[in-house]
Amino acid sequence: MFCRFVFLGVAIAVGAVLCGAVLFGTAVQAQELTEKQRNLAGRYAQLEQVLLRLAETSATANPRRATLLNQALHESRDRLLVQRFDTLVNVLERRQLTDAISGQADIEADLLALLRLLESENRHERRDAEREQIQEFLQDIEEILHSERTLRNQTRQQEARNLPTLEETQREIRMRAQALQDRMAEHEGWSPHSESEFGDSGEQTEQTEQTEQTERAEQAEQSPSPSGQAPSEQGQSGRGQSQTEQGQSPSRQTLHQQTLQRAIERMREAEQRLRRAEREGAIEEQEEAIAELQRLREELESILRQLREEELMQTLERLEERFRRMLRQEQTIRAQTERLISEWERESAAEQRQIVIRADRLGVDQQAVIEEAEAVLIILREDGTAQAMVESLLQARFDMVEVRDRLERTALDTVTLHVIDAVVDALQEMLDAVQTAIEEARQRQQNAEGQQPQQNGITAEEPLIQLLAELRMIRSMQRRVNERTVRYDNEINKLLEQPDADLSQLRLAVEELARQQNRISRILHELRIGRTE
Repeated sequence: MFCRFVFLGVAIAVGAVLCGAVLFGTAVQAQELTEKQRNLAGRYAQLEQVLLRLAETSATANPRRATLLNQALHESRDRLLVQRFDTLVNVLERRQLTDAISGQADIEADLLALLRLLESENRHERRDAEREQIQEFLQDIEEILHSERTLRNQTRQQEARNLPTLEETQREIRMRAQALQDRMAEHEGWSPHSESEFGDSGEQTEQTEQTEQTERAEQAEQSPSPSGQAPSEQGQSGRGQSQTEQGQSPSRQTLHQQTLQRAIERMREAEQRLRRAEREGAIEEQEEAIAELQRLREELESILRQLREEELMQTLERLEERFRRMLRQEQTIRAQTERLISEWERESAAEQRQIVIRADRLGVDQQAVIEEAEAVLIILREDGTAQAMVESLLQARFDMVEVRDRLERTALDTVTLHVIDAVVDALQEMLDAVQTAIEEARQRQQNAEGQQPQQNGITAEEPLIQLLAELRMIRSMQRRVNERTVRYDNEINKLLEQPDADLSQLRLAVEELARQQNRISRILHELRIGRTE
């Protein structure tokens, strides 16, 4: 992505200026470094504008990218990078060398952190492609498994003299398995273990190959070859043939390809048994092939679970950071609003005008929190498994809009504080739910160490937030809907006592409240159906 290259270029340029600052001595050198720093400050200010425009244009076509760009923009502004670049220019103009070096080093570190954030988009894309590829492999494995089970049943039911007629069917299934192994070899890079654990000269791979050779030799000794070939030679010859057909040496096979290779060899042995009308031997080889295919399926499903766990943790950590920031901002707005209410009641009309300006600024701060909430909504909707949290945040966003509007019209009263408190409570509850989910994810990772893949406690579609946390949020949402219903009822009764009262705004608010109630009911219904299934 363009912004990643720009960030990298700016970071390198800052590093160059930092090195120059260490060497700077003459007035000419000082002026040159100051000009370079000024140019960097201008480039970075332009980069922030580019981030904003790219986020806006990507919002519809690529919500994930828009969220990432908005996050980078917020991070940049939170770190005050534009202002710090300008400060460095002033520091260099005054030739304060020590302060310049320290400031440049800090900015370079922040730029590299933002660069890592932007590069995370590639990790998402790779993980999605990896998941899609594994799911395709799993579908092929299921089809091959079904065919092999069907053939095994036919072998059991077929008369001995007709068993050779099944050899062609077994060969066709084996060729499909070998085609799958070819595709797995072509996409060797998709496996997170392909290089780290099972590289070209990995000790574990060599041990696995030695174990397999021993097993094949023992089995061959128990089943003499009709061709007159020595048992061990036959096993090695068959194995060498399969490796030649696949065009790769054993040391270049991943664990999953090795498992599939064993299934293929069992199928080849079953072909020979069927040709010789050896029913029990053929069935035994077919059973072993089925077991290897099932083992392969479990291995790939384990990778899917690992990918989901990684995705869960990354998403939860992003959510935790954003909820924490929104909560901190909302608490600041609450404290400042309470201060304005206190001042409003005792200040003169002239001084109240200053309070109006300050309230309007608070409305701008509230709008920033609203934009942050919209970015979080994109993350939650993209995940698609935390319906109650989506609705809770939608409800909180509706309250944020009301707070912003009340501050803009200087409605400094207890009602405004009450709505802000509802926002704070909702954000705190969502932050608690996310932190609990993070702890549960870490606990699952600890429990999974040393266990079999199917025992690691997470499915490929593990929800972001567990059911109990979602039910707590639903309960809180219902409570807030009830409280707001009472408040609207009181406000309507007061307005009805006034002549020519305008109820249009309250009518819209009540309609939105009804929609919130309907969405809560729908979420509860879907959760109930999901639990029943």
